[in-house]
Amino acid sequence: MDQEVVNSLEKLKLTKEEEENIVIANISSSKIFEECSLSLFGRLLSDRHQNLKALKNTLKAAWKMGSNLRIVEVGNNIFQFKFSSGCQLEWVEKSGPWNCDNNLLLLCRWRKGLMSKNIRFSHSLFWVQIWGLPFENMTEKIRNDIGSKIGRVLKVDKRAMQVDQAKFLRIQVEILIDKPLRRGGYVKNEEDGRY
Repeated sequence: MDQEVVNSLEKLKLTKEEEENIVIANISSSKIFEECSLSLFGRLLSDRHQNLKALKNTLKAAWKMGSNLRIVEVGNNIFQFKFSSGCQLEWVEKSGPWNCDNNLLLLCRWRKGLMSKNIRFSHSLFWVQIWGLPFENMTEKIRNDIGSKIGRVLKVDKRAMQVDQAKFLRIQVEILIDKPLRRGGYVKNEEDGRY
């Protein structure tokens, strides 16, 4: 019986009238445009359904925004985070990665034409520590060279370099989520060999 239903649904076609385009005016109110431009869209890297109330409470507490943050489910486990200012949005975006209930929160900025069915969550931000380098190699150039082999370098933690002697380098990189996380690696210096 189930196969009969599937077969009958596959044979359904739109009528001529249903196939006609519905032309709409290309007018967006400035209020809607501003609300969209102050939005991030996110989804947890998990297949299980999330408790929306717990997710909202956790993120509002972590981001310290309270009622200044509105969270709306806009699709299948896709959430729209509506901020009251661009500074709040940028802080959340740059301060990640974020997780809820041990699931990575993937974020995407709004862009014109975005719908829940065409949002692609392809990357996430991670802070990476680089340990075991000789002290003379703890430079910004080497930090960027190593970081570019991991992902796209976004930010460098300069505080580690401002102390008397840095133990490690720290960089923020954008990493593709369809690849496994790199657990380590070797660095090769033309003069001294590999370490």
